[in-house]
Amino acid sequence: MKNLLASLLFKKILFAIIVIAAVFFIFGLGVSVGYHKASFSSSMRENYYNDFYGPPPKNFLDGMPPPISSHGIAGSVIDVSDSVIAVKDFNNNEQSVQIMPDTVIRKMGDTITAADVDIGDRIAVIGAPGPTGRIEGRFIRVFGSSSSLPNPNF
Repeated sequence: MKNLLASLLFKKILFAIIVIAAVFFIFGLGVSVGYHKASFSSSMRENYYNDFYGPPPKNFLDGMPPPISSHGIAGSVIDVSDSVIAVKDFNNNEQSVQIMPDTVIRKMGDTITAADVDIGDRIAVIGAPGPTGRIEGRFIRVFGSSSSLPNPNF
């Protein structure tokens, strides 16, 4: 047994086992640190809005504007043409909505055309961002200028 413990081969194997154990320990420590950093980043992302802006509004009729989106807009019509509707949103920002050939425009239960939309009508648009910076309207709901919906600072 003394001969085995004093042998050069045993010392090399023991040294290799200690080095491998140290490498696994350091790797595990790195994984643990990375996991905790990722958890922090994830919770930071999930709570970013609350941390800087307070709780999000329940819906856009609560008197707070909806978040800015390139996929839609709600507001008052300020200009209408055959292919574009200009809309002023809750923050008085203007956005152009491109009327595509397959855009559906509804007022109450009826399907209408862009010519039936009047300046001052209140609309909600669902669409997609277009290459020209306009929203490509897919669905437009017209509420009319005398809509009974609350007026959130138009």
